[in-house]
Amino acid sequence: MAESLSPLDTPFFWALLAMAGWFFGLLVVGGRRAGRSTAFGALVVALAEVPRALLPLGFVDQPRFGSGSALPIVGFAVLISALMFATPVLRIRAFTKPDRVEPLRTTGLYGVVRHPLYLCDTLWPLGLSLITRSIVGTLLVVLWGLVAYAFATFEEEKLIEAYGSEYQEYRLRVRWKLIPYLV
Repeated sequence: MAESLSPLDTPFFWALLAMAGWFFGLLVVGGRRAGRSTAFGALVVALAEVPRALLPLGFVDQPRFGSGSALPIVGFAVLISALMFATPVLRIRAFTKPDRVEPLRTTGLYGVVRHPLYLCDTLWPLGLSLITRSIVGTLLVVLWGLVAYAFATFEEEKLIEAYGSEYQEYRLRVRWKLIPYLV
């Protein structure tokens, strides 16, 4: 592995950018003004997601898993599964904080886990990292999962503020926050 001349060549630069995006995401979920701005929310999502898509790619200098066809196939299956968990976002007002104006979604994938999009946010980087054989990207999935869990926990407070007992009852019906039968 050659020495990097630019921070753009290191996976940790992209991971830091993604973490900044997650941090600003707290402003979207918890902020009064920022949480109402779809444009700010979209910018924050781009800051959190684009670096995680670039991190495992070949131009980023990092260790890679060896050759063989199984890893990319497994990665592709994980990526497709992850995208399935993103479909509920098509039914909500994206990039904004929880708001009573929106109906509480409790059916479909929301009937399996309370935060299907955060599960997607954990799995798609894993799939892409396996496809590109990125060891660092694969290991960072643990961090993405912990961040998604923390973010979902913070968002649940805002959902309780917005929906009250309706959300409390939903939490009792759907036990799993992110991963069925685990978390």
